[in-house]
Amino acid sequence: MYNVSHKLPASPSVLDDLKAIYDNQSLTDVELKTETKTFPAHKVLLCVRSPVFTTMLSSDMREKNINIILIDDLEDDTVQQLLLFLYTDQLEDLCWDSAMKLYHAGDKYQIERLKVICSSFLVDNLDISSACELLILADTHSDSDLKVAVEDFIFRHDKQVFGSENWEKLTRINSELALKTMLLKYKT
Repeated sequence: MYNVSHKLPASPSVLDDLKAIYDNQSLTDVELKTETKTFPAHKVLLCVRSPVFTTMLSSDMREKNINIILIDDLEDDTVQQLLLFLYTDQLEDLCWDSAMKLYHAGDKYQIERLKVICSSFLVDNLDISSACELLILADTHSDSDLKVAVEDFIFRHDKQVFGSENWEKLTRINSELALKTMLLKYKT
């Protein structure tokens, strides 16, 4: 009887191969440039994972003609994590700050799976001190599901959240959002 179970783990998977391509940067044909670093990448992979990259690299846009995508609103670490996710569908060492930044990147480049993973992590790690920050993120990106999850958390911890310094700060920087949230709490 032929048994592949001992041979299969020794053979690289597609995921292993894609990570190797990412790590080795072989046959790259486009660069993502931040203010301080250049990240070689593969057009086909960027296009498969993001409709925004597809538009940039397949229509008559500057990025297609020069094979460079300028990314001036993301930090180097975020771009590196974004690329690793695009190649492997995995996030390494996810923490609150990186999840916030990657959520923004996922929204910007319409990578829905990245947004879902990051928003799930953020909701799972939500606490009194981070509620306002996540409420702002959800509102800024018009993510109604995330916003409802944050509002539910705020309503369950209303005294602590509404009495916090972060809430006071929110009322100064986005009084309309603070007011709408409080109205929701006290309307029901």
